[in-house]
Amino acid sequence: MRVRILALLSGLVIAGGACAGRAPAAAQPAPEPRPEPARAEEAESKAGPEAGGTARRLAGFLARRSGQRPEVTRRVARAVVREAERHRIEPALLTGVLLVENVRLDTTVRSRVGATGLMQVMPFHAGRYGCGGRNLRELDANVCHGARILRDYLTRTGDVRGALLRYNGCTGRRSGGPCRRYPAKVLKLAGAVRRALAIAPGGIRDDRGKSRRRSREVR
Repeated sequence: MRVRILALLSGLVIAGGACAGRAPAAAQPAPEPRPEPARAEEAESKAGPEAGGTARRLAGFLARRSGQRPEVTRRVARAVVREAERHRIEPALLTGVLLVENVRLDTTVRSRVGATGLMQVMPFHAGRYGCGGRNLRELDANVCHGARILRDYLTRTGDVRGALLRYNGCTGRRSGGPCRRYPAKVLKLAGAVRRALAIAPGGIRDDRGKSRRRSREVR
């Protein structure tokens, strides 16, 4: 009996030593918390003075066109500039789409086919693009959805006019008549936005006209 007890104790000591010598399993790092999206004002300040200046000029243009309150046009302008930069779309083009779709900048408007908000986004797009929510009546979420949809159509077609036709749903039986005039309306407004922002068609600030006028005045 005494021999059996000693053998049992010896086995426990050996097993304990083996367990003590095993390297502990590496601890799994805790997942990093996802940062909360920056507020519009913070995003504007981080974007730099040029983007902030563009947003201010665009807000003035939108106020003149829509008759909306300044606090609304400032929010819309910030959202347009932010999403245009994010999705590599010319701000003037994105603004042209927005104004053709909703010149009064009414965030609550809903068409007879269900298109909703500033950029008249169809409900089946809601929540598909990581825009911070599915509520298409929310200003920033709506512009985010609209910009992403336009970016997708620009990528698919490789052509601005073709992308604009798709944005307006001008496909199949709806490809003729007034539907075909949609790109011309958007591009006309985009031209007016460029002139208001004093930028060239490629999205570059263009002060050459002012410089030339000043040189003539000096002469």
